[in-house]
Amino acid sequence: LVKQQLVRDRFMKPNLQGMVWVFGYGSLVWKPPEGFHASSSLPAAIKGWKRRLWQGSTDHRGVPLRPGLVATLIETSKLQESGGKEEEEDLCWGMCYGYDKEEQDKILAYLDYREKDGYDRLLVDVFLPKQESMGEALEAEDCASISEVVLYVATMHNEQFLGPLTDEEVADRIAASVGPSGTNAEYLFKLADALRGMQVRDEHVFRVEHMVKQLPTPPAGTKVSVFEGCGRHRGDGGWMLQKLWDARSWQEVPARAGVFRALLAPSSSPEELLMSIGWPPSMPLQEVEAATGGERKQVTAAHFPCGGGLLWSRKTTTGGGSVKDDSSLLLLTESAWHKEWAKLQGHKEEEGLLE
Repeated sequence: LVKQQLVRDRFMKPNLQGMVWVFGYGSLVWKPPEGFHASSSLPAAIKGWKRRLWQGSTDHRGVPLRPGLVATLIETSKLQESGGKEEEEDLCWGMCYGYDKEEQDKILAYLDYREKDGYDRLLVDVFLPKQESMGEALEAEDCASISEVVLYVATMHNEQFLGPLTDEEVADRIAASVGPSGTNAEYLFKLADALRGMQVRDEHVFRVEHMVKQLPTPPAGTKVSVFEGCGRHRGDGGWMLQKLWDARSWQEVPARAGVFRALLAPSSSPEELLMSIGWPPSMPLQEVEAATGGERKQVTAAHFPCGGGLLWSRKTTTGGGSVKDDSSLLLLTESAWHKEWAKLQGHKEEEGLLE
């Protein structure tokens, strides 16, 4: 998009300078960044893009083997090449949040993690309506602009991108999908309601919403773990993963997608835990050990045939005549397993894996 100078329009009340601006068009429309106070929160639009529910979601509204669908933006020119009738000058509406400059590093770290499943960070121009009336009928000349606004887009080349899809295909998948954050239908309905509240007409979102309401969907409030869909057959280990998830209180490890931690009693052993969930004795465990100064760190690893795995981390610290044992359990999705196991094999204590 062509960069434009900041406009100091007499209709614009917020201070546009000295702030970090973020544009949201999906869940950010109805669920702004948690734990942060936005100095300004305004309806806004971008030009040259259209919202499409074509991005696979394996961490929020679906699971790895049954991805849900969430919003991304597709360049209008790409849709035109595919026979779409979208106009280049049409605006795509969402919400724009302004934060104090001092919050920049924290807000971007939060959003990088929230949008980790295939999204890239871009800087774009956005348009704000000069007057209270707004909607898709407005054109760019009816708006003031802000440059260098942060935007997260899942491009057509990321591995989670599932488009192009027909509206019927989108509706079928959304109606059936559920993930750790809840049902995919809930995501769609909240997005559609928020757009209506902004007096925005999004034909794609509203068509899909109408279709999904005609289909059976999981009960409101339904959630599943990221391991749902790994399988339930004794031969692939998926039922063991789910049993582990259900039996303990897991917390996602910040900035490490697909890694979940649970505290563990030092007196426990990995063999006892695995036996309690039916781990076959014939399936091998792997050990990695490292020692530095007064610390000895040991990790026992179990890789499940269905995908995913378990890392049992034990740290023994000696000093001052005392010995302290700390144990924790890590449950990992398949993609996270390969990353973390590669670090362990190289004996790299990256991102606190052995801490």
